[in-house]
This record gives sequence, structure tokens and C-alpha cells, in this order.
Amino acid sequence: MAKLATPEAPQMIGLDWGTSSLRAFLVGSDGSILAERNGSDGIMAVGPETDDLQGDFSRLAHAAIGDWLNEHGPLPILACGMIGSTQGVAEAGYLDLPADLYALGRNLTSVELNIGELHIVPGLQKTSTEATAPDVIRGEETQLLGLLDAEQVDATTVILPGTHTKWVSCQGQRVTDFSTSMSGEMFGLLSTSSILSRLAEPTDDFHPDAFDWGLSVGADNPGGLTSSIFSARTWALDGRLRAEEVNDYLSGMLIGAEVAGQLTTTADPAAPVIVCGSADLTMRYSRALRRQGRQTANADPRAAAIGLFHIAEQSGLVPTKEITND
Repeated sequence: MAKLATPEAPQMIGLDWGTSSLRAFLVGSDGSILAERNGSDGIMAVGPETDDLQGDFSRLAHAAIGDWLNEHGPLPILACGMIGSTQGVAEAGYLDLPADLYALGRNLTSVELNIGELHIVPGLQKTSTEATAPDVIRGEETQLLGLLDAEQVDATTVILPGTHTKWVSCQGQRVTDFSTSMSGEMFGLLSTSSILSRLAEPTDDFHPDAFDWGLSVGADNPGGLTSSIFSARTWALDGRLRAEEVNDYLSGMLIGAEVAGQLTTTADPAAPVIVCGSADLTMRYSRALRRQGRQTANADPRAAAIGLFHIAEQSGLVPTKEITND
């Protein structure tokens, strides 16, 4: 259901279109979110065997926002995320690091769908060196633009937790470096498809003692994580871990090892840390960071919608507000 906030006339529709999810935002002239929807029609809802790529993605988009267009008429549609990948409707390319986030609006890719023209935000890429592998961001660049203060010039570390968590170093609104951790995907696989899942009982409850225990195990020996993980089974067999605590212990180990490793290799120790993710993941990463002596600030989880509006302003899809002196 749409959650209507104000009667203000909408100016655009923003789509945060990922691998497994599609978030849609109806946005007003000042960037306010007038309505929001969350669905499961990510790009994986269109199979690789399709012979009508644009038609299939048009149908998904129509299901998500068709009634908004019927009610309000043609509106600019701007999307970020995996919709611009090689598995999406059109490849939107990447900007190289260091990247000014205010260049995003000048580098959009457009594709015609049955519901109208879809404009897609490019990602960011870090090229390889002799010592480091290449890395990419797609979708998070828009979140970054939505959460970083335009007036700030200091260095900031931003953590965007998820299936593939991004650790991003920024100087003001300029991205200077980032790295990707697959802890989220590893947790998903281990907690559902490994031998560890046989002794775990999934629950929506959070078990802080088990999570903190896992944090300590992971942080104490990040390099030995693949050996430590098996303790989620042996402690359960021993009776020290209850079935409902196994997944929180495992989550703590993975996040603890990730945070300890990242803080020693990529994160500026003097830079403040902003965490922007779901409420649950933000809590877990903030807890891990505090145990490492770092203070954190939480960000608006709808930063992608704010970023999409700023990019629409940059590109001229929506008018920028004029400042007048009375």
C-alpha cells in the first residue's frame, strides 16, 4: 500500500531497483517522499531466457508504479541499482574513482519502456592495481549522495550493510575509495544451506549475548574465520549455544571479523563512521563498531530516494529550486 504524506503535486518517480527487490518513491518538488512502495520484483524476476527484455521490465515497472502514472500523468522516472547492470534492462556504465557524486546526473543512461522513458544512474568502479582487485558499486552511489551533507568537506567512512556490504571512504561528496564484503551473502548461505543450519532454529528475536560472543570470536582472529565458523556447530552440540542463538552467534562472527579487518585496512581511524542500512543490520554493525571503540551515526534508510531527487535535479529531469531574496 502507498503511504501518502502530503497532497503536494509529485515531481518524479524514483526506483531503487536491486537484484531481489524494487523500492519505488513518489517524490515532491522539495524532495519529500509522498508515497513509498517495497516489492520483491528485483531484476532476477526477469529470467536470462527472455526474448523481450524491455517488455518484461516494463511489466514489472507498471505493476509497481502504473497507477501513480495514471493518477498524476507522465512523470520523470529515474532508477538506480542493478537495473543498470549487464543483467538489467540496459547497462548504465560506471564512473571511475575518485568520483564526484554530483557528476552522476550528467552521466545517465536512458531506455524506452512501455510506461515511459527510464533514466538509469551509473555505478562507481575501482580499477585494479598490482596489489588490489577491481571493485564496483551499483545503487550505493545514490544512497551516498542522499546521506552526505553537501556542506561537509571532512573525511567520512560510510558503511552500507547488506548482502554485499560496502565500506566507502569519502572526502565531502567525493568518493575516494571503497571495498566490498560478502558477509551478508555468506551468512545467508551458511544459515540456510550448510551443516550449521541443521542445529539452528530461525527466529525474529535478537540474542545479544550470543551475538556479542560471536563478535569477539570473529574480531579476535579475522584471518581464522573459516575455522572459527565451525564452532557454531560444536558449541550447539555441546549445549552452550541454544538452537535459537546459533544464527546470532554466526552473524556476530562474520560481522566481527569483517569490522576488525576493515578497520585495520581501509577505514580512516580519524573519520566518523556513518552506517546506513536496515534497522537490524545498522544495529548489528553499530554494535560491532562500538566494541572496537568507534562511534557511529545512523543515516536515513531512505537515503536512496533523497539521492535520486538530487540526481534528477542535476540532470534537469526536475527543476531546481530558485533562491530568491525578498
